[in-house]
Amino acid sequence: MIALAAAALLAALPEGQARYRVELSGEPVGAAELRVACAGARCVLSFGTWLRAPEEAGGAVRVRRIEAEVDREGRLVGAVRRTEDGAPRAASAPRGRVPASAAELALLAPSAGAARGTAACLAAFDEEGGRAGLACAGPALADGAVVLDVLGEREEVRPGPDGFPDEVRLPEQGARFVRDPAAAPPARAPRLPVRVAGPADPGRARAFCGRAVDAPAPAPPPATAPPARPGPGDCRAQAAAWIAAARRAGLEARQAVGVAHDGAGFTWHAWAEVRGPSGWIAIDPAFGEAPARGPRFTVARFTMGDEAARAAAGREILACWGRGRVR
Repeated sequence: MIALAAAALLAALPEGQARYRVELSGEPVGAAELRVACAGARCVLSFGTWLRAPEEAGGAVRVRRIEAEVDREGRLVGAVRRTEDGAPRAASAPRGRVPASAAELALLAPSAGAARGTAACLAAFDEEGGRAGLACAGPALADGAVVLDVLGEREEVRPGPDGFPDEVRLPEQGARFVRDPAAAPPARAPRLPVRVAGPADPGRARAFCGRAVDAPAPAPPPATAPPARPGPGDCRAQAAAWIAAARRAGLEARQAVGVAHDGAGFTWHAWAEVRGPSGWIAIDPAFGEAPARGPRFTVARFTMGDEAARAAAGREILACWGRGRVR
């Protein structure tokens, strides 16, 4: 989502600001704002997001900001500053490359040529992880959007008349940024289930958001564990009910959140884990599986009632939610 900031440049970095409604699988989850301020040959590009975490992760609004000093062509000439919820975070800063949060800005200048089949590529880098590669412009679509490839991620950017994009679509993430000056985080925490792109054959799934596929359960669940069967409510409510029943039976149980395959495809999901003699065992009440079957990728775990752990889990979930695909 941070790559949205790049979409604002057509001929040169336009000065001003634009605000966006952020959607995942069609559901509003927050807001984003892009600002560009230039003085002479240098510009300060800043991009911020205000995203409400799903209820499973506590529902808090998480704030992320990136600020970079670039030249008029979008290449880094100064520092990169990155914060999460106000706390400084490490940021990569290789001079001369275009930050991912400014790649579209630099690419859309030659977009007319790209639409005629002339590829345009720039050296780019990811401010968060430091990954370097290319950002390239591709053909124009029927709705006027330009296809971009930024460090391997497809984007569909529909430019606005003032140089800022009217819409940015990230198909693999199911994410969309729509220009909306009144955009704000939703009053209620969004639903967790969001489809995640992945291989048609789930057996080929190997990684998601830097995490390897979960190992098979080390053993069956304890004999005293309650049965896993579908019940009322969503996956979070079903997992919470199962955890409560397991605790009443004297077992240690906790919540797990991540991505699982539901038979139709990969989706964000919540399930339970119970401690057995050989380690933690995943139980999926929503799917009626004990132990839970794969493939699945656990992003975060927390014990119900531990608010600090739940907040930490929320940060982990938000870092992966709506970003990337199952590989």
